[in-house]
Amino acid sequence: MLCPSCSQPLIVLELDNVEIDHCLGCGGVWLDAGELGLILHGRPDAAEAEWLSSSRPGVRRCPMCRAKMNLATLPKSGVEIDLCVRRHGMWLDKGELQQIIGAEAGDGRVGKLREVCAKIFGAEKS
Repeated sequence: MLCPSCSQPLIVLELDNVEIDHCLGCGGVWLDAGELGLILHGRPDAAEAEWLSSSRPGVRRCPMCRAKMNLATLPKSGVEIDLCVRRHGMWLDKGELQQIIGAEAGDGRVGKLREVCAKIFGAEKS
Protein backbone atom coordinates (compact mmCIF):
# COMPACT_ATOMS: atom_id res chain seq x y z
CA MET A 1 0.00 0.00 0.00
CA LEU A 2 1.28 3.49 -0.83
CA CYS A 3 1.09 6.59 1.36
CA PRO A 4 -1.79 8.90 0.37
CA SER A 5 0.37 11.90 1.27
CA CYS A 6 3.82 11.24 -0.25
CA SER A 7 3.34 7.98 -2.25
CA GLN A 8 6.04 6.06 -0.33
CA PRO A 9 5.36 2.42 0.59
CA LEU A 10 3.73 1.98 4.00
CA ILE A 11 5.21 -0.43 6.54
CA VAL A 12 3.15 -2.44 9.02
CA LEU A 13 3.69 -1.79 12.73
CA GLU A 14 1.89 -3.32 15.68
CA LEU A 15 0.51 -0.93 18.29
CA ASP A 16 -1.19 -2.59 21.26
CA ASN A 17 -2.05 -5.69 19.18
CA VAL A 18 -3.41 -3.60 16.29
CA GLU A 19 -1.59 -3.59 12.95
CA ILE A 20 -1.23 -0.05 11.63
CA ASP A 21 0.37 1.17 8.42
CA HIS A 22 3.10 3.78 8.85
CA CYS A 23 4.94 5.93 6.31
CA LEU A 24 8.64 6.36 6.95
CA GLY A 25 8.68 9.21 4.41
CA CYS A 26 6.22 11.67 5.96
CA GLY A 27 5.48 9.98 9.30
CA GLY A 28 1.75 9.54 8.69
CA VAL A 29 -0.38 6.57 9.76
CA TRP A 30 -3.17 4.65 8.02
CA LEU A 31 -5.75 3.02 10.30
CA ASP A 32 -8.23 0.55 8.85
CA ALA A 33 -11.89 1.02 9.81
CA GLY A 34 -12.42 0.39 13.53
CA GLU A 35 -8.73 0.41 14.45
CA LEU A 36 -8.78 3.79 16.20
CA GLY A 37 -11.43 2.47 18.59
CA LEU A 38 -9.39 -0.70 19.13
CA ILE A 39 -6.32 1.38 20.00
CA LEU A 40 -8.15 3.79 22.30
CA HIS A 41 -10.81 1.60 23.92
CA GLY A 42 -10.05 -2.01 23.04
CA ARG A 43 -13.13 -2.26 20.79
CA PRO A 44 -13.95 -1.07 17.24
CA ASP A 45 -15.35 2.45 17.08
CA ALA A 46 -18.63 3.02 15.26
CA ALA A 47 -18.15 6.82 15.31
CA GLU A 48 -16.49 6.74 11.88
CA ALA A 49 -19.92 6.80 10.20
CA GLU A 50 -20.85 9.86 12.28
CA TRP A 51 -17.58 11.63 11.39
CA LEU A 52 -18.17 10.89 7.71
CA SER A 53 -21.64 12.45 7.82
CA SER A 54 -20.15 15.77 9.00
CA SER A 55 -17.14 15.70 6.65
CA ARG A 56 -16.24 17.72 3.58
CA PRO A 57 -14.38 16.78 0.37
CA GLY A 58 -10.59 16.45 0.54
CA VAL A 59 -7.88 15.90 -2.05
CA ARG A 60 -6.07 12.77 -0.86
CA ARG A 61 -7.01 9.33 -2.14
CA CYS A 62 -7.67 6.23 -0.06
CA PRO A 63 -4.67 3.88 -0.34
CA MET A 64 -7.05 0.91 -0.57
CA CYS A 65 -9.71 1.95 -3.11
CA ARG A 66 -8.16 5.16 -4.57
CA ALA A 67 -11.42 7.13 -4.03
CA LYS A 68 -10.99 10.71 -2.85
CA MET A 69 -11.24 10.92 0.92
CA ASN A 70 -13.18 13.44 2.97
CA LEU A 71 -11.86 15.67 5.74
CA ALA A 72 -13.43 15.28 9.17
CA THR A 73 -12.59 16.83 12.53
CA LEU A 74 -12.60 14.53 15.53
CA PRO A 75 -14.67 16.01 18.35
CA LYS A 76 -12.48 15.38 21.43
CA SER A 77 -9.08 16.17 19.95
CA GLY A 78 -9.96 18.65 17.20
CA VAL A 79 -7.63 16.72 14.86
CA GLU A 80 -8.57 16.87 11.18
CA ILE A 81 -8.33 13.45 9.52
CA ASP A 82 -8.73 12.12 5.99
CA LEU A 83 -11.56 9.59 5.99
CA CYS A 84 -12.31 7.11 3.19
CA VAL A 85 -15.82 7.70 1.84
CA ARG A 86 -16.15 3.95 1.32
CA ARG A 87 -15.25 3.41 4.99
CA HIS A 88 -11.96 1.60 4.46
CA GLY A 89 -10.22 3.68 7.12
CA MET A 90 -8.51 6.97 7.92
CA TRP A 91 -5.25 8.77 7.30
CA LEU A 92 -3.51 10.62 10.13
CA ASP A 93 -0.64 13.00 9.41
CA LYS A 94 2.54 12.87 11.49
CA GLY A 95 1.80 13.46 15.17
CA GLU A 96 -1.99 13.29 14.86
CA LEU A 97 -2.29 9.82 16.40
CA GLN A 98 -0.38 11.11 19.41
CA GLN A 99 -2.69 14.16 19.61
CA ILE A 100 -5.77 11.93 19.53
CA ILE A 101 -4.32 9.67 22.21
CA GLY A 102 -3.44 12.74 24.27
CA ALA A 103 -7.07 13.91 24.14
CA GLU A 104 -8.01 10.62 25.82
CA ALA A 105 -5.41 11.08 28.58
CA GLY A 106 -7.76 10.28 31.48
CA ASP A 107 -7.49 6.54 30.87
CA GLY A 108 -4.49 4.56 32.22
CA ARG A 109 -4.44 2.48 29.03
CA VAL A 110 -3.96 5.67 27.03
CA GLY A 111 -0.95 6.71 29.14
CA LYS A 112 0.78 3.48 28.17
CA LEU A 113 -0.10 4.07 24.52
CA ARG A 114 1.45 7.54 24.66
CA GLU A 115 4.71 5.95 25.81
CA VAL A 116 4.59 3.37 23.01
CA CYS A 117 3.86 6.08 20.41
CA ALA A 118 6.78 8.15 21.68
CA LYS A 119 9.07 5.15 21.19
CA ILE A 120 7.75 4.36 17.71
CA PHE A 121 7.12 7.83 16.25
CA GLY A 122 9.25 10.07 18.47
CA ALA A 123 8.27 12.34 21.34
CA GLU A 124 5.34 14.74 20.95
CA LYS A 125 6.25 18.32 20.20
CA SER A 126 4.72 20.93 22.50
